Amino acid sequence: MRLWVWPFLVLGLLGFWALRPPGVSFRLEGQGLRYLREGVSLYTGLCRPSGKAEAAVLLVPGGFGPPTEAMEERCRRYAEKGFLAIVPHLRGRGQSGGRVTGCLEEAADLAHLARLLPQLGVKRHAYAGYSLGACVALRAAAREGASRGVAFVIGPVDFAEQVALLRQSRPEALRRWREVFGGLPEDCPACYAQQSPLPEAARLRAPLLILQGGNDPLIPPTQACSLRDVREASGRRVFQVALTREGMPWTGPLTKGRACLRPTGFGPLGEDHLVLFPDLHHAVVPAMEALVERFLVGWLKP
Repeated sequence: MRLWVWPFLVLGLLGFWALRPPGVSFRLEGQGLRYLREGVSLYTGLCRPSGKAEAAVLLVPGGFGPPTEAMEERCRRYAEKGFLAIVPHLRGRGQSGGRVTGCLEEAADLAHLARLLPQLGVKRHAYAGYSLGACVALRAAAREGASRGVAFVIGPVDFAEQVALLRQSRPEALRRWREVFGGLPEDCPACYAQQSPLPEAARLRAPLLILQGGNDPLIPPTQACSLRDVREASGRRVFQVALTREGMPWTGPLTKGRACLRPTGFGPLGEDHLVLFPDLHHAVVPAMEALVERFLVGWLKP
């Protein structure tokens, strides 16, 4: 390389580092993007549309493992609709380094990722988080402040209650929870309280779509109603709807924990919504996916 080229190369590199968000670097890697936060190497998959994308959908997976094939399918589907679709490998999972912390560092990582999006040409973005990923998405959106909306799909807000339910149904799962949260609720109540997204929910400025199953053995519908209560206390109006698993209006009674819902019917997409599927377990059905897509597309319009 000729010597006269070096000053221009150095200036170019300095310009790149000056424009990046503080403490964050990234590079394109294969079909995704790798970035750093506080020394931890993190990876996210990207599904690119055929043309230029100015809007992005962040699809946040749940659980303690890598993204599933269902998440990859969602990624491809939103790319086909013209969005840049993003499926992060949350820390300690898949191709990301670090240690799983539940809904803590994962949310900070995702907020940093959202701040990188303008450098990819993205002008608008929104989140769809599933199960534990719903908690991560909500906290990330509240932290970074630029999201157009958050779909909170069968997500938890009370992790101690989840442990109590797991003791009855899946006691073998508690070993993993001890590892992630530093013990069980009786060992460290504060460890579980700090996981809840409810404080961030009060500060979220974007609209929130809450989707919940009425027979969920892991996350009772009363948790979704607690999230609704926080949003209402912060001054948001929350429209409330009950649907069958096929997406039709629910005409039966709302009993037990489902009775916390106060049906109003749908409102404008820019307002909060709580949609309960009274006969659904901890699962995502096509009617749920259709609602998520309807809200995301509406939020991301120019």
